[in-house]
Amino acid sequence: MKAKKFIALIAAIATVFALAGCSLSREVASLDPYAPSDGVQVDTEALKARNVMFVVDEDGNAVLIGSFINPGQGAVSATLETMDSNGTVVMTEMTIEAGAKFDLGYNGTEGKYLYLTETPGSMHPVYMRVTGDPTRMLVPILDGALEEYRGFID
Repeated sequence: MKAKKFIALIAAIATVFALAGCSLSREVASLDPYAPSDGVQVDTEALKARNVMFVVDEDGNAVLIGSFINPGQGAVSATLETMDSNGTVVMTEMTIEAGAKFDLGYNGTEGKYLYLTETPGSMHPVYMRVTGDPTRMLVPILDGALEEYRGFID
């Protein structure tokens, strides 16, 4: 009888260790940081870009939208620069006060309009310059398939 109890105890301990070890031997994907949006996010020391994307209609008329946050103690002047499909350089200049957010295309501000021949699902480069060398963002191109983006291209 003692042997059966001992074997049961050993089996229970082995089961506990085997099941507890599952979380130690694998990467837990839900612990990885990610951008829970359709657009891209980029962090620099002076500026944080959030949910930056192009919304394009079937004729190639596109609008660049996104939010930019200044986490610093002083105002930041920044420039966004990209090139449309006709080869025209498109620039947006913005000044963001300390601890503030600038919305491009949201909350009463207009997005930046341009012409793109890339199809939805593609990525298009946008360069964000605060000081020094610009930071390259590969910005996704979306269409009006999602209702929340139709208003940008109508």
